[in-house]
Amino acid sequence: MLIGLCFPLYPALATELNPNNLSTEYYLSYDLENEVIMYSNNIEQAIAPASLTKVMTALVLLDYYQISDSITISLPENYVYSGKVAYLESGMTITIEDLLEFILIYSANDAAHVAAVASTGSVESFLAEMNNKAKSYGMKNTIFLNPDGLDEDGHITTVNDLLKMSLKFIENYRLLAITSKTSFSSDISGSDRIYYSTNQIIKNGYIGIKTGWTSEAGLTFIGLNLNSDRQILTIVNKSIVDAQKSTHFLDTQILYNSSFIDFGYYENYEKGDPIFKLINPVSTTVINSSDTWVDFTDLRNPVEVRFMDYTDGRLSFTNSNSERELKTSESNYKVLWGFKLLEIFSRFAN
Repeated sequence: MLIGLCFPLYPALATELNPNNLSTEYYLSYDLENEVIMYSNNIEQAIAPASLTKVMTALVLLDYYQISDSITISLPENYVYSGKVAYLESGMTITIEDLLEFILIYSANDAAHVAAVASTGSVESFLAEMNNKAKSYGMKNTIFLNPDGLDEDGHITTVNDLLKMSLKFIENYRLLAITSKTSFSSDISGSDRIYYSTNQIIKNGYIGIKTGWTSEAGLTFIGLNLNSDRQILTIVNKSIVDAQKSTHFLDTQILYNSSFIDFGYYENYEKGDPIFKLINPVSTTVINSSDTWVDFTDLRNPVEVRFMDYTDGRLSFTNSNSERELKTSESNYKVLWGFKLLEIFSRFAN
């Protein structure tokens, strides 16, 4: 007697891109619908978050305010404008939505400090809230020492922790509505002015989440792309700083495109497809599937579906991602049992 599998080889998951494809060795891509990390490298290594820090700043700010609220700006005592700033001044009135735009779209460092003082009264107490929230998200390797992301010894995170933070961020559609803007206008300086997003690839479908750049972090970007019926989150850090400061966007698009092409849905079989044949001197019996078996996986690497067990008329199969069970009919059960299936089972893949 011969028992043979009738379905094809199965793709197994892979993790790393060709190192020549990206300018960085710190990256991750994540499929939101399937909750699967696709490509990744060095995701548990300590890195500087740069202005990706402001994602947590925004999340903590919304613990204290509604997006429609207004506040009077108060900067920390002896605050020194540093890095990219909007030159917000104490005494000005600003809405929380406008403040979030300065933090997330324009990436103004002074706006992050305004958020801190407005929320808890001081930067120090605000940082405690940021770190507590990080712990609640499972960000075990993150320490925030400032709300703006400027380099500071001990101000660290990991790519994997940034993923956890990003997943919380995208739960808030109001925040995504802000990060998807290419610009915003404000008269906070006394006259209307257009402030442009630091995200240069919004037009390509990357509606968020945050860019960053420091000497320690290099160029870094958390990208969210919802195009083409796929929801893919990408994170790159330590991209090479080029003259145009665009390498992190190039890395992001390569990572996204590779993830989109290389990972997807693989149909092991459809309902009613023949799964295996039982051939003996009396007859040939074909067992058909009772449902459809589909997995999300790396589409490049074929791996056999494996027969695992036969118990009480049930055949169990597995692959690198999931398992399936098929029930045989009573008559088939008797035939299979008579030929001691588990002892003589042989398999092949087309």
